[in-house]
Amino acid sequence: MKALIIGVSLLALTPSAWAMSDPAAKAPTAEKKEKKEADANRIICRRDRVIGSRLATKETCATAAEWAEMRAEQRRTTERVQTNRPKVSQ
Repeated sequence: MKALIIGVSLLALTPSAWAMSDPAAKAPTAEKKEKKEADANRIICRRDRVIGSRLATKETCATAAEWAEMRAEQRRTTERVQTNRPKVSQ
């Protein structure tokens, strides 16, 4: 039991590789940005549950750019609805 406690405590005190790495190395490079732009045309399929059924699912496929546009449109609609609430008279 003592060996286990000592082993775990030594492991916790040992600096790990990710903590010692350079944060600048994690920054996105031009290659990653170009790859991300090229990925805008890749097809992404998503399975959604059908409301009212425990088993049925519906698969929707679209490009990454189309998914981003759908999220942006949903965000704009939500903001529009929240800012244009009808005033309740008291």
